[in-house]
Amino acid sequence: MEERKFHKLITHIKKEIKSGELKNGSQIDPERILAENLNIGRSSIREGIKILEIIGLIESKRGGGNYITHDFKNMLCNPLSLAFELQQGKTRDVIELRKMLELSNVEFMIKRVTAEEIKQVEIIYDKMIDCNGLEELANLDKDFHLLMISFSKNILLTTIISAISELLETSMIASRNMVLEKFGKRQIDFDHKMILEALKNRDEEGLRNSLNIHFDNIDKSIENID
Repeated sequence: MEERKFHKLITHIKKEIKSGELKNGSQIDPERILAENLNIGRSSIREGIKILEIIGLIESKRGGGNYITHDFKNMLCNPLSLAFELQQGKTRDVIELRKMLELSNVEFMIKRVTAEEIKQVEIIYDKMIDCNGLEELANLDKDFHLLMISFSKNILLTTIISAISELLETSMIASRNMVLEKFGKRQIDFDHKMILEALKNRDEEGLRNSLNIHFDNIDKSIENID
């Protein structure tokens, strides 16, 4: 099958990024120059730019040209969220993914987390203890877990987490409210205290056990969730 001409532009942009010629926020060449250099029509250039804009790699500014995005998470976030909805994904699916990601990440969390990062988790935990608003508590819970996952310092993992952060946020709010209804705030606070203590002590087995207990409580609370 003959390659569509706009693929030349997409291939060119990818090469420029890999080589370091284009970075976050870099302006790409004007349509006229791209068309001349790639030996394709300007309509094909515009088609390629539109596709790159839809997937989130390029941002177009009216009258100001086209730029490599500063926020690469949208490149994965939009299509992943859409695919999840189209396939009628359930909140339980996201919660199970959370469990897999956090438990598989324990070893790297313990090895790579810094004292300053642990302090950040402590700050969030202290706010959770003092807070009683449902929406704020759910947001703090989300921040607590997403921050911990980031401690792996694995770029691919953190990119995936950023891409699905919207789905994770929705599931965390839903599960938090159900755990709160079944067990009460004291149990949720205790779960997070045990997770934090294991992290502070750099106790890999303790962190894995405390996360397992936390997710067991979530499982018991979401038996009837879609």
